[in-house]
Amino acid sequence: MASTHEIDAPIARTAAGSRAGARAGLLTARLSADIDAAGALWQRLEAEPAMSFHQSRAWVEAWARTSSGPISIVTLDQDGVPFALLPLEIARIGGLRIARFAGTAYSNENTGLIDLATAASVAPVPAGTLAAALVRAGLAADIVLFDKMTPEGAARPPFSALSRVIHQNPSFQLPLFADFTQVLAQINAKRRRKKFRVSERRLEAIGGYRHLIGEDDAQALRLLNVFLAQKPVRLASQGLPNVFSSPGVRAFLTELATTRTDEGHRALELHGIELAGGEHEGEIIAVAGLTLKHRHVTCQFGSIDETIVPDASAGELLFFRMIERASAAGHAVFDFGVGDQLYKRSWCPCRTELVDCYAPLTFKGRLAAPLIAAAIGAKRAIKTSPALHAVAARLRALTVRKPASAPETD
Repeated sequence: MASTHEIDAPIARTAAGSRAGARAGLLTARLSADIDAAGALWQRLEAEPAMSFHQSRAWVEAWARTSSGPISIVTLDQDGVPFALLPLEIARIGGLRIARFAGTAYSNENTGLIDLATAASVAPVPAGTLAAALVRAGLAADIVLFDKMTPEGAARPPFSALSRVIHQNPSFQLPLFADFTQVLAQINAKRRRKKFRVSERRLEAIGGYRHLIGEDDAQALRLLNVFLAQKPVRLASQGLPNVFSSPGVRAFLTELATTRTDEGHRALELHGIELAGGEHEGEIIAVAGLTLKHRHVTCQFGSIDETIVPDASAGELLFFRMIERASAAGHAVFDFGVGDQLYKRSWCPCRTELVDCYAPLTFKGRLAAPLIAAAIGAKRAIKTSPALHAVAARLRALTVRKPASAPETD
């Protein structure tokens, strides 16, 4: 579960030598392309609540079945005892081979899979030691980049001694309580309830609405297909490419939406707001996709159609209903995911500054490492500067074709 920090709080730092009782041992790495080979260890490490859903078998297997590149499962041992499992893919960018978490382009916070009890006795692993072990194991990469790591995750071996830079985007969280009134009290309850009532009244005026949940495959895929139709329009209007356009990505989301986890729930749970009456009955005007890992709900994506009831704030209404439901179910946090947007700030009293850790494996990787760190820093500078962000958005818009006509989405 990602930890949370008050907005504008500095990132948490853990000194490399602060692990009481930790000792240096012989670090070895084992590499396998067979996900099933690590099944028992994976299941045990994944069960730890602090580990991210994005390194779960459900996530990685869905990505492996639908992506074009191979998956490398790295197991790290100290003195023959496994303490970390890292599901990686190799991305080729400008001639550079970058090993990174599988499917990380579509993930939120990452942690790797760590045996916390064993890792507590593992001394910080120097970047050179980790690199040597990965090279000996046969990892065919120039650099390994562990991106979007939670501060706690980045403070554990094998990441704690690696070079790092703050990720360009933070993530945002809303703590949950059994009493929904207590949840809303964190974020101006009076204003939030008023906005909810206004949304409901406006939808009731045209026939009402239903909160849909994709509890069977047919409903889940219906909601997913609506999202995939709605989202590109909003992205294009912002000068952004449609990152959901490739058949592989669509197949990946389909796999998640139709897969159940070991905990018995859908790996990707689709929600929507459907109009219940009037001439637009049956139209879905808002969609969101959620994942769940040990009481930690994460919103992976969302979209809205504002052409029918533009003043109904359908997206806000859907979030209210999903958060209310998650609170009643006893979950601990509703995570709005990576990316600094106004609607996330309006819902979330907490934010997490994520970390990108890296270790070069080859001479080419050592040359590229400072350039990668500088590029991440430059992206962060642009995103945190309104003036630079506006210029970048205008330039980006010149390269993206807008659809001729389609509903506006969030």
